[in-house]
Amino acid sequence: MTILSARGFDWFITAVVGGTAAAWLVYDAINLARARRADRRDPIVRDRHFGYVMGMIIGLIGVIGVLRHHLG
Repeated sequence: MTILSARGFDWFITAVVGGTAAAWLVYDAINLARARRADRRDPIVRDRHFGYVMGMIIGLIGVIGVLRHHLG
């Protein structure tokens, strides 16, 4: 007896990974938009911008990975 079928487990992992990646992407995009007005000469602001861009790239990789898993 199995708790969850293989297909159900696949969709569960898709929802968890895809949802986390999408939320991460949106969260960092919002933070980047808010930080856009800050002084770019400040090293801390540049580090934040870099971190938000990296977070968006990581989220995008997660979303693309989930889509490729199910569509291709």
